[in-house]
Amino acid sequence: MPDSAPRIVFRADGNSTMGLGHVVRCLALAAMLQPDFTCVFAIRAPEPQVQAQLEAVCQELWSIPAFPDHQQEAAWLSTQLRPADILVLDGYHFGPGYDHAFWVRQQPVVWLDDLATDYLWADMVINHAGGIGPEAYANKTVPGAELCLGPAYALLRAPFQHAARLPITQPDTSRLFLNLGGADPDNHTLALLTQLRQRFPTKAMDVVTGAAYPHQTALQQHTQDMSAVTLHHNLTADQLADILGRCGLLVCPPSGIAYECCAVGGLLFLHAIADNQRQLLSYLTANNLARPYTDLLEADEAQLPTLAREAVQRQRQVFDGAAAPRFRQVFGALHTAAQLTVRRAQPADAEQYFTWANDADVRRNAIHPEPIDWSTHLGWFSRRLTDADSFLYIFERANEPVGQVRVEFTGFEGTIDYSVDAAFRGLGMGVAVLRRALRQLRHDKPGSWAVLGQVKTGNLPSCRVFQRLGFAQLAATELHHETYEVFRLEVASAAVS
Repeated sequence: MPDSAPRIVFRADGNSTMGLGHVVRCLALAAMLQPDFTCVFAIRAPEPQVQAQLEAVCQELWSIPAFPDHQQEAAWLSTQLRPADILVLDGYHFGPGYDHAFWVRQQPVVWLDDLATDYLWADMVINHAGGIGPEAYANKTVPGAELCLGPAYALLRAPFQHAARLPITQPDTSRLFLNLGGADPDNHTLALLTQLRQRFPTKAMDVVTGAAYPHQTALQQHTQDMSAVTLHHNLTADQLADILGRCGLLVCPPSGIAYECCAVGGLLFLHAIADNQRQLLSYLTANNLARPYTDLLEADEAQLPTLAREAVQRQRQVFDGAAAPRFRQVFGALHTAAQLTVRRAQPADAEQYFTWANDADVRRNAIHPEPIDWSTHLGWFSRRLTDADSFLYIFERANEPVGQVRVEFTGFEGTIDYSVDAAFRGLGMGVAVLRRALRQLRHDKPGSWAVLGQVKTGNLPSCRVFQRLGFAQLAATELHHETYEVFRLEVASAAVS
């Protein structure tokens, strides 16, 4: 890991009571982002087994002190973060305004979300649940937030990504896999094992329990005379993937383990053990990637091999094992934006704006392509600086000008103009400056507003910038005998919650 690698700080909790789902998917993301990023994990009171898992993946572990409320925790964590650190949040227990405390201080924030209910103060939202689209986050994210949605962004650990890229083979339906999550405090494992032994007394069964499973002794006592049942506890990802690869029948909850089962492939049956698993259960069963657990108890054994082969073929169409490069790309772009400083333009910036405005590429794509003379520019620039409805932002990296974004409002709606210095083109700076400008505009102009981008047809890089930042594409328009693509983003007023 290079010393200069940018840093990501993961904030999640997990233990034998609340389960390990949030921790496991954060670790999966951390592994995918290395070696491009240094990964730090911040957690409250980690149990020894959990701490070992964290230290196996992350370069640093922070134990969060016990604070009386989340506002104090956020204040403490803010003192540990560097300005360009990316903070990844995952959990349901953070108090109101926790994420906003970081967002207002310009800290890059990413949410791992699976609810799509609360307003998220974040630059990026990752929800790998199937069947969810951008409309689920309408007016629930800050302007320009990147939405990484669906199984294309599956939070899979490395062995499962590898398994998804292997050739398809016939699953062995004489062997059954059972796992009910990393903790399973209510011991669904033992209840389902009892049912499955009654239904399939001759099948070999691999029963896997997690590091935080509190009933291991009772399970061992219950199965000590069952020669066909093999118990596995606190497995590594490689060990778990190997066992899944040997089993053709798979039973688990509709949680992160279900995606891992789909990546390896097999006839998957789902047993929900928490309310927040219902949406994933619906998606996987509706798309024939899995079946309800009760179907297994009623299944015709003779049909299982055929059903398993068909299931694997469908699973491979959805889980391609290529999420890691996608994540490295979007996090790299977010870090690029985080390296920029932003400030309002000043009279001394007139010459820099003049140079940018007369750049050959800028003029070619402008509504008025003719070169601008100095006196005209100076008059225009002076008026914009004193106009309360104009927002002129300059972006710099290491004190070097990178580009500008200008937003001019007429009532509710503003029009965007942006440009990137020729020395920084081709580096993703268009997305970076616009993302940071929208974030700053949310600070500088509270309330509801909309912004409009007009891009000359054929200027595909600029079109992709607006699409990437969640702008809706409207019907094209004619301006001065040229066709322009129109993009619009509407921002609703958001309370801190």
